[in-house]
Amino acid sequence: MYNTWDKIQLELKRTSDPIANKFLEQYQENCNSLAEVLITILSKSLSDELISSTELAVIFQQSLNTNTTLVEFFEQDLVTYFERDFACKNYFEVLFFYRGYQALQAYRFSHEILSNGNHIAAKWLQNRIFEKYAMDIHPAAKIGKGLVIDHGIGVVIGETSEIGDNVFIFHNVTLGGTGKTEGKRHPKICSNVVIGAGASILGNIVIGKNSNIAAGAIVLKDVAEGITVAGIPAKPKGKASKVQ
Repeated sequence: MYNTWDKIQLELKRTSDPIANKFLEQYQENCNSLAEVLITILSKSLSDELISSTELAVIFQQSLNTNTTLVEFFEQDLVTYFERDFACKNYFEVLFFYRGYQALQAYRFSHEILSNGNHIAAKWLQNRIFEKYAMDIHPAAKIGKGLVIDHGIGVVIGETSEIGDNVFIFHNVTLGGTGKTEGKRHPKICSNVVIGAGASILGNIVIGKNSNIAAGAIVLKDVAEGITVAGIPAKPKGKASKVQ
């Protein structure tokens, strides 16, 4: 049985585009897994004059050694991106070209770094993710498997936010606070929720599973399971579509 990196290599070999060969040349010889490729991509992308790509790769590898379950998140996120983004034709597109996927995996490293008590390193990485991918994801946020951040530009996920499995978030979405300075300040997004472009979900509220948040909505109150809400402020508009 092929793992995800094996599948990606096969896709690249079957592609006549010369750029595909460049990717194979760069990663095939030195990388044996999706995690190793991600470490290489992210360490090159996020390094700066303070921390070199070599140093950052070591930090990422240490995080992976501490928590080997990160590999499961890398794999599930990639597969979910491929399955849910109709514009995506190959696995390798997600890995090499999707800023939402790369930013999410970088967040997963920052979350692990913070969990190990390295606050400054985690915050530095948060800032680099913002500078590179235009997404601000606090390393303390809790994010489940299979999150898709489509396009990604302008996404903000606050410190005490929680996101369940298989959530789909479009660009310019904010999971933010309302001015409260202590305790739980940000929303909990349950599994299988779709959040439309430009929506803001604010405060310590719960968005029930299988619900849809319409584009541009401002959500200030809990949303029941399986409901679509829209408007400013958001109000129920009926049952959520099962096709997501």
